[in-house]
Amino acid sequence: MIKIDRYINNQVLLAMAVVLFVLAGLDLVFALVDEIGETEGSYTTLDAIRYVLYVFPRHIYELLPMTALIGALVGLGILASANELVILQASGIKVLRIVWAVMKPAIVVMAAGLLLGEFIAPRLELQAELDRALARGEQVALSRYGHWQRDANEFMHFNAIDPDGVLHGVSIYSFNDQQLAGITSAETARYDDSEGSGYWLLQNGTETRFNNSLASPQGELSPFMEKSWSVELTPDLLKVLIIDPDNMSISDLYRYADRFESQGQDGSQYYLSFWKKVLQPFTTAALVIVAVSFIFGPLRSSTMGSKVFTAICFGIAFYLVQNLLSTVSLVYQLNPVLAVTAPILFCLAIGLLMLNRST
Repeated sequence: MIKIDRYINNQVLLAMAVVLFVLAGLDLVFALVDEIGETEGSYTTLDAIRYVLYVFPRHIYELLPMTALIGALVGLGILASANELVILQASGIKVLRIVWAVMKPAIVVMAAGLLLGEFIAPRLELQAELDRALARGEQVALSRYGHWQRDANEFMHFNAIDPDGVLHGVSIYSFNDQQLAGITSAETARYDDSEGSGYWLLQNGTETRFNNSLASPQGELSPFMEKSWSVELTPDLLKVLIIDPDNMSISDLYRYADRFESQGQDGSQYYLSFWKKVLQPFTTAALVIVAVSFIFGPLRSSTMGSKVFTAICFGIAFYLVQNLLSTVSLVYQLNPVLAVTAPILFCLAIGLLMLNRST
């Protein structure tokens, strides 16, 4: 039995490796062509190639569930075409035993996904964005309209951040008992942690303090060259926010979602990405079970081409439904766990139902 399990493991794992090589190779070519088209000025072809190679681990991470689906289908399909699965079943080996043998290579894919998604891809993604901005000689915009943060009774907005962590276009709105107490604006802000307790040094700005007296409301404007600003906001946190939540690590997603929630901000987008990454191994397992059910279920007599085409369509439909539910959960403030787990459970139910009919 051990030899049979090892044989199935090797076949499926080899098929997954070939599928990943093909999918990742095509993705790499398209990404290179697209990024080289963006080269101009100081941003050279070599910079574009370096950028694509840095973000490539994230692309591999996103391809892993589809790789497991198609790879399991192809690996078992090869065994089925040689009537080896029929021989195994005739010798008394149950379908569930074969499913477990297929799940072992899938566990390798899950472990690789966790390693890439947590430790490798987010760091390289951040470095890629910073290097590209540096090569283009530009600042990194955190969003189209700048970025907002909150710390206690202060609301802050800044337009962009340099790759070395310098903020540009800083505006700080201070409130006292739900009334605007002051506005501080600065051209730039640099972080200084030389004395152990880090703080921001605002440069070339103005500070306006408001007298909220009902009798004589007025504001006092004071320009400054440099001014210290203490806030629980570090360049490391801001740099990570440069990349999309879906490309952040699991630990960073939870940390920032918890911080936003503690500040009274909406952290649902970060929680949604967090649960997507945490539950990706279950996504992979559900897709593998569907792939096995295609071999033993209603597609048993179909050709390999039709099976692969059906698997690709099923995988695309799965991701479309998951993305749709994710968008709906953000718009209507639904539980992000439900939005992520519903397609997984539905996919798992379909696979188990087809397997149950085949046994």
